[in-house]
Amino acid sequence: MRRRKVLHVIRPAKGGMKNHLISLLSLGDKNFFEPLVACPPGNMAREIKELGIKVFPIPLVGEISPRSDWRVVRQLVDILTAEKVTILHAHSSKAGLVARIAARIARTPVVFMTVHNSIFYEFWPSWKKTIYALGEKFLARYTHRILTVSEALREELLIKEKLPPEQVITIHNGIDPALYSDEVDRVAVLRSLSLPPSGPLVGTIARLAPQKGLTNFIQAAAILCSKHQVNFMIVGDGPLRKALEQQANFLGLNGRLFFTGERKDIPRILAAMDVFVLPSITEGLPLTVLEAMAAGKPVVATRVGGLPEIVLDGETGLLVPPQDPRALAQAIEHLLLKRKEAEEMGQRGRKRVIRFFTVEAMVRKIEEEYKSALLNLGLLSAR
Repeated sequence: MRRRKVLHVIRPAKGGMKNHLISLLSLGDKNFFEPLVACPPGNMAREIKELGIKVFPIPLVGEISPRSDWRVVRQLVDILTAEKVTILHAHSSKAGLVARIAARIARTPVVFMTVHNSIFYEFWPSWKKTIYALGEKFLARYTHRILTVSEALREELLIKEKLPPEQVITIHNGIDPALYSDEVDRVAVLRSLSLPPSGPLVGTIARLAPQKGLTNFIQAAAILCSKHQVNFMIVGDGPLRKALEQQANFLGLNGRLFFTGERKDIPRILAAMDVFVLPSITEGLPLTVLEAMAAGKPVVATRVGGLPEIVLDGETGLLVPPQDPRALAQAIEHLLLKRKEAEEMGQRGRKRVIRFFTVEAMVRKIEEEYKSALLNLGLLSAR
């Protein structure tokens, strides 16, 4: 059987988008598909090469840059043509912009695009969002499938870009729950993080960027620290780290709220938490919440994006309005005081992830969509 080459195009990414791609590359059906990747040089490219995947370096940047973007388009046309790529799969709006133009020029048979996050609530001026929306609507004409990681993102595209419903398909992100099932020495974990060994621990794992709403998490921590002996932790790094540390100091949270920076031992850290919080202002379908649920932790999250599709309010966690520190604090306090209820929520959350959000199911569904598109275009036998 001839393998179909699939070229994934992605800009530098961390967290959910990178893990999503790594899962596709690692768990995909290598007997049917041959994955290739075009992305900028760096840590992600090196990690992909270590999987034995061929990587093509391209200077893809986040901002619109006509000269640089056209150079990337030309490079992608050459790659698509020379490698005889059957399926192009772009990840994120910027990669989708240049890659789909290239696919059109190179006459690549099948074009996919995965939307990982909203482009309409980015912290951009309205003119830039309007340009992106018009560009997305135009390029959708030359896209066989647009995949979204949450139903909320799908509905947003259908409403704001007026795309055909059959063209846009939701395939939820997934994780491997087995990675989050081991018990750990909690005191040892806390000691390794230089955290106090006693008292409940409330934590979040996120990129320290505006859309994650971490200023509200810090304000909620200040409210709770005035009434309870509880510690807080922020795991991750990003452009707002200095500002968030200054906010925590201003609110008198020294010795109560800890910044760990980026960590690779996330399963151990989650196992040491009592409550996991994600106070995002906008979201696609965050893997960190799935990971926390797989670790059996009750979740407090904001009612935005795909979060209500993961966290069932009152069953696997609690949902609150975005940018409301007091509501966030009240929800966290409820879980800290109702320990048995919180533990039962955590166990129901783990069962939900195992049933609906595994990485194997995600990869299988994406590859089924590949095959469906090939079949519809007469590029695959129905046998």
